[in-house]
Amino acid sequence: MKLSNLIFINAILYIALGIAFAMYGPVMINLFGMLDMPGAEGATYWFAASFARMFGAALFGFGFLLWAVRGLLAGSAIPVEGVQKTIVALLLGTLFALFVAVIQQWAVWIKPAGWVTIAILVILTIGYAYLLGEKSY
Repeated sequence: MKLSNLIFINAILYIALGIAFAMYGPVMINLFGMLDMPGAEGATYWFAASFARMFGAALFGFGFLLWAVRGLLAGSAIPVEGVQKTIVALLLGTLFALFVAVIQQWAVWIKPAGWVTIAILVILTIGYAYLLGEKSY
């Protein structure tokens, strides 16, 4: 797989999930079991929903940032070291997100949406690790 294709997939996922969390924050957090939590009534629920919406806005912005990076990497203006540093940054970011998602799935979520999140992050992590080792971008 080419780096530009993986970043394209990553960008589309983040943009789509960003829209979903920003527009439908309460629905999205319910997929992760927010309503099942004790004390999730009233203000606590709406604070969590507003945080989900802010998370969605951040994902949306990061998705478009990845889209721009993809365009930059397609050109030949960026040296190989810059491409490698970009891959390392994306690998570390997805690896850390995977670490957090596994902990949250084990300790808090325990829902199918958590497993889907983990699966997506595993695929992205493997993809970036593979590209870093392959060195043909």
